[in-house]
Amino acid sequence: MKVYVDLVFFINFMFDLLLLMTVSIECKVYSKKRFLLLSSFFGSLSAFLLFLPINNISLFLFKIVISIIMLFIAFKITSKNLFITLIKSLYGNSIILGGVLYFFNNQINYKNIGLIFVKDSTTFNLLIIIISSPIIFYLYHKTMEKEKKKRELLHHISIKYKDKTIDTLGYLDTGNNIKDPYKRRSIILINSSCLSLDLEESILVPFKTIDNIGLIRCCEIKEICVDNNILSNKYLLGISPKNIDINGASCILPNTMEEELK
Repeated sequence: MKVYVDLVFFINFMFDLLLLMTVSIECKVYSKKRFLLLSSFFGSLSAFLLFLPINNISLFLFKIVISIIMLFIAFKITSKNLFITLIKSLYGNSIILGGVLYFFNNQINYKNIGLIFVKDSTTFNLLIIIISSPIIFYLYHKTMEKEKKKRELLHHISIKYKDKTIDTLGYLDTGNNIKDPYKRRSIILINSSCLSLDLEESILVPFKTIDNIGLIRCCEIKEICVDNNILSNKYLLGISPKNIDINGASCILPNTMEEELK
């Protein structure tokens, strides 16, 4: 039986690339294409392990290590939870893809040579790549475009209030139009874990949403710096009624800040 190493390498490379794109789409984790290509190239090298005299257990362990390295090459992993999410997605989609291929290979992908029936999986796997590649490439492109737009709304901010400074990541929310009724100052919302205010020292600002109504504890800001640019001091810093976690941001910037950031 002839084995075309270049074809095996290409099929593994493409499957790894499509698998990583699927993980990126499912987990909504942005990654540059060159890192996905590099990770897929590294992962496809594992195909050559099949030609080495190693047992199945060693081969299995090698593949686990390689898959973990692939994730670190492809994505910027910043937390344990993100790593667990990515690894679950990678193996989950691998099992689904492997199960589909196994089913079709056993059901329809047989080639007879005289009275002997042999399985010719190379052609079928190549056909799957040709069919699925345009679909996954399109979905990946659309998903990454949305993620890129979201990331454009993320800003590094430094807020000085009283004798303290908060350095965090803020998300510019065009829907945040909350203002205090006294001086019409816009509200920068931040997680309670980043800001502690006593009721006596707070400026209470009423708010109303679709599912909630109440008061936001706020304080005056001495200085706010967004992306190394000092902005006008016309904002209040308030404790968000709900926990904020938008692409790593723990702070929501008001829509009035959009003009100043241009």
